[in-house]
Amino acid sequence: MGELVKGKRLDRKWSLRQLATELAVTPAYVADIEADRRLPSAELMGRISTVLEISPENLAAADSRLPSELREWIEERPQLTGLLRSLRSSPEADLLIQRLSRLLNRRVRPQAPRGFLITWESELRAIAAEAAAWSIETGGDLFGRWQDVPTVLLATKAGPAAKRDHAHFRLDVDYLRDLSETLASGWGLRYFGDWHSHHRLGLSAPSGGDRRRIISIARRNQFPAMSEIIVTLEEGRGDPTVRIHPWVYDLAGDANNPFPLQMKVLPGISPVREALLARRVLSEQSLAAWEGVSLQRIRIGADTAPPGLESTRDIDGETRQKALLHLAEGLQQASGSPVEQHVTGFGTILVAHLEGPHHLAFALGSVWPMGVLEVHRLNRDTGMTEPVDQPSGLAAIDVPRLIEIYHAAQRPRQT
Repeated sequence: MGELVKGKRLDRKWSLRQLATELAVTPAYVADIEADRRLPSAELMGRISTVLEISPENLAAADSRLPSELREWIEERPQLTGLLRSLRSSPEADLLIQRLSRLLNRRVRPQAPRGFLITWESELRAIAAEAAAWSIETGGDLFGRWQDVPTVLLATKAGPAAKRDHAHFRLDVDYLRDLSETLASGWGLRYFGDWHSHHRLGLSAPSGGDRRRIISIARRNQFPAMSEIIVTLEEGRGDPTVRIHPWVYDLAGDANNPFPLQMKVLPGISPVREALLARRVLSEQSLAAWEGVSLQRIRIGADTAPPGLESTRDIDGETRQKALLHLAEGLQQASGSPVEQHVTGFGTILVAHLEGPHHLAFALGSVWPMGVLEVHRLNRDTGMTEPVDQPSGLAAIDVPRLIEIYHAAQRPRQT
């Protein structure tokens, strides 16, 4: 509504004060309407319609107090048109909408879960941190691998051009396209859905608009299945409880309706998030922000307790190979020569050329994140080796720091 009112005002080349005078309100009130900080009463809506020559239907359609899915549900039932008018004009519209939404949720028969969605503790906490940071709807994307079971390795924030308001959220499509290409080429991850919050309604299931959007994306990209996470927040005495509701769309057959999923949560940080942090990339994603929200604030579906964690972290082979490839590519760029890779009983050895017969060998363990066991300088003419000091705790994912060690080994040594 704010955009609509502001656009009509600017078409007339009116200032805020001029429009305020026509509407018999203060300029600050008009500014609040245009910024969607305040919604006008039914009486003021009538004056706006007359003064700016906006049809009552267009104004009603722009009223974000009533989300589209709820408005569609009411409009399909002619006997409820009086309720629709009262919701739009009541000073307690927000409270009435929330109560009606909770009633509709209770009347929907719960569906049995269809399988699992797997993710890491970090990804749940990242979703919770971003959802709780906004008082309006927000969201992001889900990236991972989908063989038999969908596995989310990275849950992202939306791009800078995402659109948010009290009842709607729209992704930044251009940013999503670029991010999808980066994660597909760098980590072999597939975009297979999104997450978003239902702040105002508290609906735990995908809305009609959500379903149409997901099905359209799936058909356009020929995806046989997609996932979606709906987030709701429950206000309490302290920080709000964040509820995660995972859904799956099985689009291989004729049934396009989503079904709820159970969730398996692996402990700690996702390997992809961990590697991206170590490489100091995607700064706009605030990849460390997940640490700001405790797992104790999160619930899965209707659970009354925080999610339990699986006993082990299952790091797939492709993620390991991608991490080794990133390190090998970094060393190759630094050395200007191909990097040797040798598989051993304890893990992997990467060997990068320094100069002449001299090479630098990194011995890496097999357990994620593939810690650096030793670094040796090799002379292949004499067969001599000597250890190189390095900080403790380094791993294969610490590409920038390992490149620094390589450049330090290149410098002439003092005799």
